[in-house]
Amino acid sequence: MLKSKTRFIIYNNNTIFEPDYSDERKPRKRARIEDKESDELAGLFRDSQYYDSKLPDACVVLAGDTLFKVKINALSKLSLKLHAMVDGTETSGDCNPVRLDAEPDDLRALLWAIHTSPDELKQPIKDISHLRKFCSLARISHAFDCSSQKSLALSAIRDALDNSLSETCSSSDLHVLAETAVGCEAPILLDAIVSRWIKRIQCHQVPSVPGIISADTLHIPRLSGAACYAHLQEIAEQSSTISDQGVTHLHMDPKLDVSQKMHLLAGYWSLVNYWEQLRRHPLKFVCCSHNKCSDIWERRWAVALGAPTVLWASQVDVLGLIRITRGLLVVDKELETMDSKCRAKALQSLRDACENLNDTLGDHFTNSL
Repeated sequence: MLKSKTRFIIYNNNTIFEPDYSDERKPRKRARIEDKESDELAGLFRDSQYYDSKLPDACVVLAGDTLFKVKINALSKLSLKLHAMVDGTETSGDCNPVRLDAEPDDLRALLWAIHTSPDELKQPIKDISHLRKFCSLARISHAFDCSSQKSLALSAIRDALDNSLSETCSSSDLHVLAETAVGCEAPILLDAIVSRWIKRIQCHQVPSVPGIISADTLHIPRLSGAACYAHLQEIAEQSSTISDQGVTHLHMDPKLDVSQKMHLLAGYWSLVNYWEQLRRHPLKFVCCSHNKCSDIWERRWAVALGAPTVLWASQVDVLGLIRITRGLLVVDKELETMDSKCRAKALQSLRDACENLNDTLGDHFTNSL
């Protein structure tokens, strides 16, 4: 039984007063553990598929804002890097998880691969969501040195590019693929992705502007050149004269930033200048010892470049202009009077110029400033 406090003190026959207990320390309210945990876990979520609170021999892993509960040995055996991170973490929990520098979707893909049979993992990728899952698997496997999973994911992505699935990829999907190849340091895969992206831009199956933005973000000059070149053709078609003085308004896509627009204008100038130089100076080729073939080539070159089909073509479509010129010279009767080997070399010089320009388009837009 608690002892009651004295209410009055008799000091003497004339004085009675109440004692002052104000200096006594008031008992503190005990902190609620659940409130403390709630503060620490604010904004975090338990994964609906890969968090089993009853899972034995497991650790809690935090990726982004999502908590996962995973068997320690399942992660530990994937790589030495993961082994060092999860070894001895049986006491981890929601308040003290193992923190992985990874996106939730990426870790989810890794756990999916762990729990999926090898035969199923080797099945062809059937849809875009499945393709993106393998991209996530490749990224996290690269980040944590899981060589087996990385090799499997990149191989599956490469195989997917060879089937019709790649023809249904949006610009956003293609960006994810390219970003994965860049992040995983897979240049051969990146080259295959970029080749398909460029082909789809040229066939007008995907817009050029997302290609420009992705190429700028991921530093892919070849994609940048092809996408910028395609957008230049669109600008040339859509631009309009807005005054009697001939001032032209260039309709550039508003999604492009100032730097990207500057590169487009620089590329425009560089390509027009390239064509002017080509127009004035016929392509050289290794000729026979006499001057007859060179004279015929130079004379017919000037005639071909003065043809209406060349004059009416857009001056920024240099690849198109070279192809038109070659087409005219292939059927030129006077050119047939050249030595056959010289004629073949002369026409091949145009094909080579076209291929070389196509391979170096990015330089016109990035190295001309």
